[in-house]
This record gives sequence, structure tokens and C-alpha cells, in this order.
Amino acid sequence: MQRLGINTFDYKAVYYLSEEEIEWAKRETNQFDKPIIAISTKSKEPVKNWPEKNWFDLIQILKANFSIIQLGDDKEPFFEGTHRYAGKLSMRESGAILSKANYFIGPDSLLMHMANGLDIPCTIIFGGSRPVGCFGYSENINLTSAPECSPCWIHEGHQLCQHDLNCLTKISTSQVLKSINYSITNNSL
Repeated sequence: MQRLGINTFDYKAVYYLSEEEIEWAKRETNQFDKPIIAISTKSKEPVKNWPEKNWFDLIQILKANFSIIQLGDDKEPFFEGTHRYAGKLSMRESGAILSKANYFIGPDSLLMHMANGLDIPCTIIFGGSRPVGCFGYSENINLTSAPECSPCWIHEGHQLCQHDLNCLTKISTSQVLKSINYSITNNSL
């Protein structure tokens, strides 16, 4: 892009839903009486997955003030306190449900891109496997850490992390909570 004279470019995804999908999601989410936070805890790449204990702790704190809907595939772990849609919906249905969320929290994954395309504010837990500048969106709060081994670009089946996912374990539950509080303070939620 620099060769073309484009020094900066801020990519924005767009995700379109049909009127039927929007109406279905509205009916499906009418049951929730608190603001909705959508989560997805797993990417197909293990080097993008924040520890389950951190997710458990985060959910325990958030569930008092939010309805938490869990999206993703059937590999998502079960968490008490969530409304589990993981593994039950098509990609289009997941997008429709996501469109009704006030906020999304998850890894660098398909749902991050869908949320951006639906203008849903996000906290994305990147860790250090991929640079935010390559895949992140400037509207999101992108949580990263950059140990010496990052970015590793490890893909499942080709290599394993030799550092116990240090880049993800360095991101604390309190950092994620602060990002949500920041969004609430700035009227995003």
C-alpha cells in the first residue's frame, strides 16, 4: 500500500443481516433483562485462547450486571452463568444474535470480524501471537502483550508454543474488566 502512496488505512468490516434474521434475533433476545455481553472464548488456534480460569473469573463478575451470551462452536467450554448458544447456531444465526449484543469480548477470531461489521464495541484478547496492526480494528480495545517470542504466528498442527502461552497469561481479568469499564464510561455500553 505504501508503494501506492497509502500510508495509513483503517479497515472496517461490514456484515449484513436480512430483516428475517434481525427479527428472529430480536425475539430470541427479548428474554434478557440486562445489557447483553456476547463472548466467545475459543479460536481454532490455541495460541489465541485466553485461559479458561480467566474466563470463569470474568463471567462470575459480569453476570451480576449483564446477560452473557456465549457464541462460537461446540468446542467452547461450558460456563455457568452464560446463555449458551455455542455449537447450536449457524454462522448467520450467530451473527444475528451478536447484532443484539451491547458488547463483545473474545479472541482474534471470526466473531471479532462479525462484531466489527455490526458496529458492536469489543474487547479483543490478542495476546502476542499476531500483531494487532495486521488483524485488529482501531475501534476495539485490543489487549496485547509482547514477550520476546511474539509475534509467533504459530498455527495449530505446525508448531506448539514453547512458552506456556505467556503472552495470554500476562493479560489479567482486571485488564479486561477495565476495558469494559472504559467503554461504559465512554457510553459505548
